[in-house]
This record gives sequence, structure tokens and C-alpha cells, in this order.
Amino acid sequence: MTRVIGIDAGGTKVQGLVLDMQKNILFQSLSGHGNPSVSYEEALRNLSSVVQQCLDQTRVSHIVIGMAGGGSGNLSQRIQSELEKMTSLPIVLLNDATLAYFSLIGNRNGVMTIAGTGSISYGRNGNRSGTSGGWGHLLGDEGSAYHISLLACKQIAVERDYGTSLSPLSRSLMNEIGASDDRGLKGFIYSSSKGDIAQLAKVIHKEALAGDERALDLLKSAGKQLAAQTMALIENLQIEKNPVIALKGSVLERNQVVQSTFKETIAESFIEPTFMMNSSSPATGAVDIVEAIREGKMTNE
Repeated sequence: MTRVIGIDAGGTKVQGLVLDMQKNILFQSLSGHGNPSVSYEEALRNLSSVVQQCLDQTRVSHIVIGMAGGGSGNLSQRIQSELEKMTSLPIVLLNDATLAYFSLIGNRNGVMTIAGTGSISYGRNGNRSGTSGGWGHLLGDEGSAYHISLLACKQIAVERDYGTSLSPLSRSLMNEIGASDDRGLKGFIYSSSKGDIAQLAKVIHKEALAGDERALDLLKSAGKQLAAQTMALIENLQIEKNPVIALKGSVLERNQVVQSTFKETIAESFIEPTFMMNSSSPATGAVDIVEAIREGKMTNE
């Protein structure tokens, strides 16, 4: 029986699955973040641990890794070279959006947008493929939990600079991080991981549901930014009608305000878009990728 290892290496955690070709999960391993653009050594350590644990379970034909930040400089090549020292098996290393795309859309045409700790879109149309977003937290990640949280914290800084009272949202965020003054805010931002900062988006979501206008504006803006990113890719790939759009990541799947704004914005520009979501792990896309390789629709490169 053919088995594969699928690994979703995101900005918050690395999830590794041993799968059969019917996508049944035979084993699971979890570790810390897998984004080498945030911390190369830590990402490599977490990835290596998950790969080894999966390899210890059974014989497999391929290892397929979807990695956040994988396209940053030569990081993906460095990661792949290190992992190849562990095994002679074929290692297919892609960005995390490609892996997620195959987990939902498979070999069909469409676009996948992920908004979790970071954000990226990936799409295919026939032999064409492409991405938009995915620039990382220093150059982009608009619409992501990290970006939403950082904008909210920047607003606190503005309020402090101009001597105005902290808004209700700002007070909630300061309480969440246990800060009472400027030093506390700066201490949190500059000593916390990208994932820890992104967690503040949950507070913003809660305040938005309670009717806080500032929180609502932040989330609606995120939905519009993610929609713009998605629509740019649809146009670049020349998907002319009825686009299939898959949504993945905590911000798009669990945040009602972001999700509804995202869908409404796209529906204003495209006729009858089809939106897809499910709770399956992006790592299950490894099965579809291996099948596409065997059918000659993709390569191991």
C-alpha cells in the first residue's frame, strides 16, 4: 500500500501526517512554527523533528512539504538540502498555499487564499499557476492575523503619542498582553514571536462581535485586502468566469466579519463565484500532489 508524508509547515505550527492514498490519516506529529523567514534554525529543527517521527512509523513513497516563507530567498533550497541528509526519499517542497490548494481544489482550476498567521493566494488555470501575496510580515501579509493585530497595536501608539484616551479596543488589547504603559506595549511587540502577536486577532474579533467600530473596521479592511489579493490573481491567471475560490486559515474560516466582507467584495466583481471551505488539514493535499506527479502534471522540482 502506497503511503506518503504530508507536512503543513505554517507560521504557528508544523503538522505532519502519514497518509494512505485515500487520505486516511495513519499517524500525526506536531511541533512549533515552520516558517524559515521568521527563524531559520527553529523552523529547520521543528521540521526535522516532524519528518523523523513520520519516517519512523512506516515506509512511504514521497515527502510533500508546504512551507510558509518557503519562497523567501534561498531558504527553501537550504531547508531541502538539510532534510535530504535524513532520507533518500523524494522530497517535494512547495509553499503552504500550494499544498492547501490541492487539499481542497485538487487538479481543478481555481484560487486558494490562506489567511492565518500570514496570508498568501495560489491559483492554477490549465498549465498556468501563480501566487499573490505571501511577502511575509515585513513586506506584506495584509489581511492576516499578524497584520490585523499589528495595525491595532500601532493605533495604541498613535493614541499614546497624541495624548488621547485609549479606545475600548486599545484597552482590551493592553489588558490581554498585561501592559499598563508604553514600555509594556513595546516589550510585548519586540519580544514576542509573530505567532504570539497574531493571537491578538482573537481579541479584536471578540470586540468586533460586541460592536466595537474600530475592531469592525480592522476586520472589514482585512477582508477587502484579502479579496483584492485574490482578485488580482484571478485576473493574472485569466480565469474569466465562475471562479472557484477556496478559503483556508483561521482568519477566513473562523472570523465571520472577514469572511463575509471577502465574499461580498469578490461577488461584486465576478459572476457566480464558488466558495469552498472544509476543515481538512492542508497536509492531506500531499496525496493529490503525488498523484499529479505520477500523472506528469507536476514535477518533483
